[in-house]
Formats: sequence, C-alpha cells, structure tokens
Amino acid sequence: MSTLLSFTRRSLGPVLTAFIGGYLFTWGFVALTVTATVALGWGFHTAEHTAFLLAIPVFLFVFFWLFLSRKTLLTHVVAYGGGIAMTGISVWLQTVLLTQGG
Repeated sequence: MSTLLSFTRRSLGPVLTAFIGGYLFTWGFVALTVTATVALGWGFHTAEHTAFLLAIPVFLFVFFWLFLSRKTLLTHVVAYGGGIAMTGISVWLQTVLLTQGG
C-alpha cells in the first residue's frame, strides 16, 4: 500500500500541479487579454476568439515548463502568482471599463 501511495505521489503530483498551474495561468492570460483588447477598442467576440486561440499554446508552454522544471518553487510561484495577478488586473480593468461606460 505504501508503495502505491509513494508511486502515486511521485507520478501524479507533478502532473497535477503542472495542470493546475497551467490552467490558472491560462485563465488569467485569457481574462487579461480579453479585457485589455476590449479596452483598446476591439469587439468582444474578436478579443475572445483571439485570446482563446492564444490560450492553447500558452497552456502547453506553461504546463511543460512547470512539469520539466527543476526549480519547482520558483516556477510554481511565477505560474500561480502570475495567473492570480493577471486575473486580479483584469477584474480591476473590467470595473474601470464598466464605470466609464466604455
């Protein structure tokens, strides 16, 4: 039983943290890209489609970067913190756009 638990922790741990970190970073990237491009005057659907097209390579890059990196603490802080920061900035920018009526 302990061998199975050890195998699961060693094998699935990096995959799960890379998947969650990649998803969180990509979520923030898409939110910020859509909000920023709408603020620049793009149509919402054009901004949304552009962000979703860019999300696929961004997710793959961040996932493999997190999975293959030897500096796990630094890469996870950058991915998780960057995703949270981008999401927060996009929420702030959305409130600014909505209060200005733009």
